[in-house]
Amino acid sequence: MKKKLQLALVLLVILLLPVHGRAQVKRYTFRISIGSWNILPDVAVKSLLINNQIPGPAIEVTEGDVVEVKVINDSVLPHTIHWHGLEVPNDQDGVPYVTQDPIEQGETYTYRFVAAPAGTRFWHCHWSTLLHISGGMYGPLIIHPRDPRQDLNRKYGVTLERTMMIDSIDPAWQDKMLTMMAKMHAKKGMAAREENHKSSGERLFADVGEYRRAIEDGYQSPYLQGLPKPSYKYHLINGHPYPLVPPVKTRVGDTVRLRLINVGNLPHYLHFHGLQLLVVAIDGNTLANPRRVNTVPIFPGQAKDLILQPQIPGWWAVHDHAEWGSTNNGHFPGGTMFLLGVADREGKISAYIPRISLTQ
Repeated sequence: MKKKLQLALVLLVILLLPVHGRAQVKRYTFRISIGSWNILPDVAVKSLLINNQIPGPAIEVTEGDVVEVKVINDSVLPHTIHWHGLEVPNDQDGVPYVTQDPIEQGETYTYRFVAAPAGTRFWHCHWSTLLHISGGMYGPLIIHPRDPRQDLNRKYGVTLERTMMIDSIDPAWQDKMLTMMAKMHAKKGMAAREENHKSSGERLFADVGEYRRAIEDGYQSPYLQGLPKPSYKYHLINGHPYPLVPPVKTRVGDTVRLRLINVGNLPHYLHFHGLQLLVVAIDGNTLANPRRVNTVPIFPGQAKDLILQPQIPGWWAVHDHAEWGSTNNGHFPGGTMFLLGVADREGKISAYIPRISLTQ
């Protein structure tokens, strides 16, 4: 009954939206597993995969569409999915023990909501968030405006669009934590999980009062033991650091829209050589007064939409000007770096052909 009522409310919202095209139901399946992900040809990292990829599947819909995401948990760890920056029914927000119980091993859960508001947004796991986002459980969620008058692609005449998700990881810490947590949750059944909670110091409480009484009765919280912190050594764009980040190729007279999303825990400061650019939206929300810059700070959990209209042909570097972000395990160049190739009107980019340097 609850699901039927929720779906009825969803359909009512759609009917009340301005009509600039027919709303649709968009269905996705997320299958969660633990596996190995090669961020570089010789650097494999134990990771959390959704449909065997990092980032996970891109959700691209129109404002007002109904989104259905079927989550199948094939891993031994619990999970939930949060829709970052969206305005969804509370029970679809994906926060464990706040809006729902976590999705345990072997379980399936389907999220349903209306895609709103429009803009560059993303989704990510909200269970043990520090580890699970670092482990790869995230993906873009692009909501196009239903009203074409609000479409930034139309306003700026965009000819090329790219989405870039930035993350920072510590492979050794990630391997250790995923292995430890997988062992802790390996036993099946509620009784076994409760025993795991007791042995590890984890425990659920009905309220703060129950928590206080447990402490008074001799319970020792896991806070007293602490956990190791990650020391981030690799900085990724769409699951790989430079030099595996594909270049963005365009030409003089074209307009590029970059959707930057920082899902990691560190700020980055991307400096664009050879041009000025416009920041036209932050966190998916269009700016009334776009800012013209050439260095773009992007903080954890933040999304920024950039409009590039390069005028000078050549291969141009784009890199993190907090230079540790442009390294792979301390070696420069690497990390959050890529090349912007701008061709002239005859299609020529540069007489100099870039090569790949692994250390400088």
